[in-house]
Amino acid sequence: MQLLKLINQVQNYSWGSTDYIPALLGEDFNGAHCAELWMGDHPRGPSSVIVDNRKILLDKLITQNPKLILGNDISRFGSHLPFLFKVLSATSPLSIQAHPNKIQAETGFQDENLRNIPLDSFNRNYKDNNHKPEIICALTKFTAMCGFRNINVIVEKFNVLNSQVFNNLFKNCFENGVENKVKLFFSTLMTLDGTDLNNLIDSALSWAGKDESPEASLVKKFAALYRNDPGVLSPLFLNVFNLKPGEALYQGAGELHAYVEGTGIELMANSDNVLRGGLTHKNIDVPELLKILDFNYTDKSILTPKEIKPGIFEYETVSSEFVLKNYRVDNKKLLEVNNNSSVEIILCIKGNAVIHSKAGDFPVAGGESFIIPSSSGSYTLSGSADIYSAGIPGTKKV
Repeated sequence: MQLLKLINQVQNYSWGSTDYIPALLGEDFNGAHCAELWMGDHPRGPSSVIVDNRKILLDKLITQNPKLILGNDISRFGSHLPFLFKVLSATSPLSIQAHPNKIQAETGFQDENLRNIPLDSFNRNYKDNNHKPEIICALTKFTAMCGFRNINVIVEKFNVLNSQVFNNLFKNCFENGVENKVKLFFSTLMTLDGTDLNNLIDSALSWAGKDESPEASLVKKFAALYRNDPGVLSPLFLNVFNLKPGEALYQGAGELHAYVEGTGIELMANSDNVLRGGLTHKNIDVPELLKILDFNYTDKSILTPKEIKPGIFEYETVSSEFVLKNYRVDNKKLLEVNNNSSVEIILCIKGNAVIHSKAGDFPVAGGESFIIPSSSGSYTLSGSADIYSAGIPGTKKV
């Protein structure tokens, strides 16, 4: 089966930028907020391809040709891509959120089905029965928050606010004998009444007005958008990361996180399950969020890619649904990619290249993407280009 150029959908959300994705695609979106470019077969925004001069949705094409496109090892994931590939471009923060693990997703999806909550309902948490680990790789400077800080750091950050609300209502969270101090702190914060929450935020803004730290800057930024939201305080209890282009973060199940600003490549398991905790006008279900969160502190680190072959760089994660690679194509040599047994989607970020395969030669330029079916076999790349690849780990040999 030959390689197929993808026609992708752009998702317009209010937090999206107006420049990066239009410039990447070379299209005029009339100032629309182009938040995400989706590449894959997710039912909310499947890509399309042209086959025999007909436009067909990618999910239908895969269903008709699962072995040719996905490969022989498809029993783990059924007849759909196990991942969703995106360009994400934000000028204001996405909601603070976390995703369930596989068991939690299956249980939650079944429970909400039994309660007859429509899939498109405002208060629907579980849109499917899958988990949603994900990786974000910066294409520009990228600010993100991910994972709870150490409890001692959280106390230190809040103590500088000199808040009577914090001193009076949170003291019991940190006493000896409390089994999970971070969980008690977070649940207390999320259930504060309006007056106490506003007073605590007032104290944070008073501190931030006299402080020049990244956390203070974010507190002021969030308060300007969501004045009475507990998420305004999130930079004080979540780890803040400022990624440089090429650096990445991996979010596993239950990790509270928020992408604040910047553009990146995002790759995730093919799911739409989100539990939110702030910085949003969408549904926040605190009891359900508390069920799925991981409150354990981990020394989270920024991921940098490992060169596994000249010109081919891989971001190592524990995900079984996806692997993110970066192909740096140089005019001086052919870049050899062995794609013997797995489907792959590639996106050219900049430059021009030619994909040389047994099905023929296919030019690819900045903003263009291709699905490379498993049956197409190995290929090489020539030209000068920066290309990102989404594939399935454990099946593709490079």
